[in-house]
Amino acid sequence: MYSGSTLLLMLLAAAIMCTAVSAASRRQGSAWNYYHFDGRSFVAGQPAGDSPFVAVQDRAVPVVLTRPAQVGTTALPPDKGALAGISYIQSSGGRLVGSLGYIPCPAVPLTISAGTTPVMHTQTDESGYFVAVLPAGVYRVSNGSFSVETTLENGTTVLVPLRAGKRMVD
Repeated sequence: MYSGSTLLLMLLAAAIMCTAVSAASRRQGSAWNYYHFDGRSFVAGQPAGDSPFVAVQDRAVPVVLTRPAQVGTTALPPDKGALAGISYIQSSGGRLVGSLGYIPCPAVPLTISAGTTPVMHTQTDESGYFVAVLPAGVYRVSNGSFSVETTLENGTTVLVPLRAGKRMVD
């Protein structure tokens, strides 16, 4: 036979497990998460000033913003994911110390390929950012001589930094 305290502990443990299972089963990603490019990669949070950033939410098309705003949700189709990224020129060396560390590349034509087959042509916006909605798979994003490969899953967004060159100044 169980003592009263053992029975109470078992009931408490069962209640905690039920609460955890209930919380885990709820749809996650209902809030927008913000990411900005720091010259090397995308980092969580909004940038200082009016620099662009990406608003990301599970199962929603990402949005590029220049200031915090109410973001309308456009759902991703059930069998698609999204690529969001920036094309940039890395800037470093000499007199450029203290600069942003990158120069965005606006209006750059991009090719997104699966293997050797192009599946989409797009262009970066005035801030160097792009967004593409595609089926799950492995893709190569390129702007001519520079490219990056990434894997995309259904309902998710992958952030892609695409370096388009490197500027050196003494």
